[in-house]
Amino acid sequence: MRTLVLTLGLLGVVLISGCSSTHTAQTSTKRVVDQEYVAAVEAAANRSTVQNRIIWINPPTEEVTDNGARKTQH
Repeated sequence: MRTLVLTLGLLGVVLISGCSSTHTAQTSTKRVVDQEYVAAVEAAANRSTVQNRIIWINPPTEEVTDNGARKTQH
């Protein structure tokens, strides 16, 4: 009986650890600054009648894949 409980316990641990494997993306992506959005915001600020200055603490970024596809993340 003790062997059965030990075997089932070890089997459960093995099955659970198999489910926790990490999956990596098949395409590699990198995060770059979204220059189009930055330019649009700065152009709007320059058209404003109020004198202002934009300082980007966390600039908007986008993910770019190897094939050039973009996923914008503002």
